[in-house]
Amino acid sequence: MSARFDYTPLDTEDAESQKVHGQRNYAQPPPEIPSRRVLYIILLCETLLLLVISIRWLQATQSCHPTLLYSPAQDAVEYGITSYAITGEDARFHIPPSPSLDAAWDNLYNFGVTQIPKSKARLLPNKTAAIPGDESNYIIELDVFHNLHCLNMVRKALHPEHYAGPEIMPLSHLDHCVDWMRQSLMCAGDTSAVVWQWDPVQNITTFQGSVAHTCRNFDKLREWAKENEIQRRFDNSVRMGDDGIEIGVIPKDFTLQ
Repeated sequence: MSARFDYTPLDTEDAESQKVHGQRNYAQPPPEIPSRRVLYIILLCETLLLLVISIRWLQATQSCHPTLLYSPAQDAVEYGITSYAITGEDARFHIPPSPSLDAAWDNLYNFGVTQIPKSKARLLPNKTAAIPGDESNYIIELDVFHNLHCLNMVRKALHPEHYAGPEIMPLSHLDHCVDWMRQSLMCAGDTSAVVWQWDPVQNITTFQGSVAHTCRNFDKLREWAKENEIQRRFDNSVRMGDDGIEIGVIPKDFTLQ
């Protein structure tokens, strides 16, 4: 005897539903692609963000590192933290006038002036002379060594009983040295904080000089100057001709904007 199966047809609505669901199981609709306008808006926002970041970075850089004039020794500049020696700490300099004291001072700066090639002379803010007999190199001197020379001359003038004759500069030259150092100190404008502390010896609150300073490494500058020292004598009475370098001399009232 054969089995009998009854067939009950689906409602039209159920059939359509099954048909739709079956299609969803086998065919997913493609993902929506952002319109070109949306992409332009995103790109514009990213560009504006980068512009704002760049402006902020430039402002921060300029406030921390103002416009600096070119120096041929700028690659030798190295910063470090140090504290000044107070009275008696540096035995080389805190002694009465003597040959050893003179040697210590001379060792700081008493070497020849510096030579730089024409390619670097072109970058200077002020024009300098070529070396007579060696027109491919030019004469300069780092200001720090001129300051030390001036200070040493003032030091010697304070001890006329020990230094006499050509070792003592005329008063007009000493006045120049003092005022040059004044301007140099004001130009550097060291903003290190000198603190006040209680002094148990004097029983007062007074300033303490042994504080931290951010300083250029003097030994590095001295090494650079000695490495670039002019090794031959030259006649500074020779007036050098036009070398074709066009540099505008900075006026005395020039200020950085």
